[in-house]
Amino acid sequence: MNPNSRALEPCRLGDAVGDFVERLAPLHARCGSLIEAWQTVLPAPMRQHCRIESVVGGSVRIVVDAASYMYELQLCKAELQTELQRLCPGAAVRRIVVAMAQRHR
Repeated sequence: MNPNSRALEPCRLGDAVGDFVERLAPLHARCGSLIEAWQTVLPAPMRQHCRIESVVGGSVRIVVDAASYMYELQLCKAELQTELQRLCPGAAVRRIVVAMAQRHR
């Protein structure tokens, strides 16, 4: 049997959506708690200027809207990483990458 044959067989939309949601649930649990933890550990004045852009393979990419916030995050990212690891062990944060947000023209 061809492993891709399922893609060719008709199925009910509700079943397909249910399967999709089941596959996303563990990811949502890890990332949702990571985002909440990020908001907890980040100093209040920085929250509106820094956000999690992606989480891939234990690497959390943070984007900032100004160089001054990038500098501040670079200074404290080791402590932030330690706290995220403590609060969200399931997220397996191994690295924090800080980058400037792309400006829309």
